[in-house]
Amino acid sequence: MSRHRPLITGLSAGTLALGADYLAHAFVSVPLAPEQAGFVFLKLLPLSAFSDLLKALGILARPLLLMGTTVVIIALYGTTAAILGRLWPRWTIAVLTVLVALVTTLLAIVALSPGDSALGVVVEVVLLAGMVPLVDAVLMRLLAPMGVNEDRRVLLRNLFYGAVGIALLGVGYANVRRFVTALAMKEGNRADSEVTSVADFYVVSKNLGGDPVVDPSTWRLILPSRSLTYDELLALPSDQLELTLECISNEVGGTLISNGIWKGPRVSDILALTTVPSDAAWMLMESADGYTESFPLRELTPDHRLATHLNGAPLSAPHGFPARFIFPGHYGMKQPKWVTRIRFSAADQPGYWENNGWDERAIVKTMSRIDRPFDGAALAAGAVAIRGIAFAGARRISGVDVSWDGGRGWHAAELQPEFSAYAWRFWELTPTLPAGQYRVRVRARDGDGTLQPSTTAPTLPNGADGYHTITITIA
Repeated sequence: MSRHRPLITGLSAGTLALGADYLAHAFVSVPLAPEQAGFVFLKLLPLSAFSDLLKALGILARPLLLMGTTVVIIALYGTTAAILGRLWPRWTIAVLTVLVALVTTLLAIVALSPGDSALGVVVEVVLLAGMVPLVDAVLMRLLAPMGVNEDRRVLLRNLFYGAVGIALLGVGYANVRRFVTALAMKEGNRADSEVTSVADFYVVSKNLGGDPVVDPSTWRLILPSRSLTYDELLALPSDQLELTLECISNEVGGTLISNGIWKGPRVSDILALTTVPSDAAWMLMESADGYTESFPLRELTPDHRLATHLNGAPLSAPHGFPARFIFPGHYGMKQPKWVTRIRFSAADQPGYWENNGWDERAIVKTMSRIDRPFDGAALAAGAVAIRGIAFAGARRISGVDVSWDGGRGWHAAELQPEFSAYAWRFWELTPTLPAGQYRVRVRARDGDGTLQPSTTAPTLPNGADGYHTITITIA
């Protein structure tokens, strides 16, 4: 065992250190090293590769990244210890401890978010680096040739193996839970009704280590000159706004789009409760998960909300309880969840996704989607009902066209009445089609009559473009 002792020391220390880090992250909000490493990896990844990764892995991208960085960190503990054991056997533990402390500190600085505290970073460094000499000391006792009571040695060995096993199970459980949560998340659904149920509403999050769970009794919305409790926020005048929320990562024909009834006070009413500096041009927002975003004050309207309810019930945790912003005409990235603070600035301070290559404005592009029939459907000849949604953010929808001959001919669909100025619009067309195979595509016009772009464009950096197309067979 002595020949492999550095490797065993490193792997054991890595497992126990990350087990402690996961535990501290869950209970006292200590930064999570695998999450920080994943953040740095994404920062270094070319934007095109990042976009392809999201497209290929979908909702599993983030839990896979968290699991991957966890495995890599444990492996690095072991391989680094093994290499140091060959190069400097007498200094292996000291050098490994210093290296872990330096790398952890560097990761914490690069991936620092507004929600991270200096104390939390110190605790993280101590946990990850301090575990190395601790494990080494335990292994020295286990390998001592004499002078140690055999019963005590067996007890110590069992406790050590048990601790490593529990840490491994804990880390594994945390990662499996992320997978289960991701698989349980619905990207949204095909629009069969005006309002999307909360259970079917799409959810997107940046948080590899899990979303925050906010206690309403201790939550505060911090403003420059005061703060609001949850009860005080609920006591403010509020009204409802029907609005469709779409993710900037929504692909052509994708389901990262849902429609809901939002309720909460106007942002302008909240800002009236505090002091807005005379030179302020931007509202800066912070969330419980360290998310940041900015919004120009000149663009605020009475329809901008700090929502507390969705579809008649308080926001659920995945949708930002206790409060999230709702900004008509913008993709979801501009509408932070779990809001904790509002500040003001004369200059813009780009938010989390903007710093990762996404568009600062995030204005919703005109989109349309075929919801029925499904792609690949086999249908009987005759009347074929084709229907779906169209959406253009705050610009509304003025027309939808459908083609089933490769785009050579376009036919105007019937628009259903608007649900609201900010909601998706349903459309339908029922042509009579003889037997054959058809490529059905759709396009929409916004309220100004501008046609959505036909040229395909990826979601990065400012949302996808292109006509949704399906293939159906008529027999």
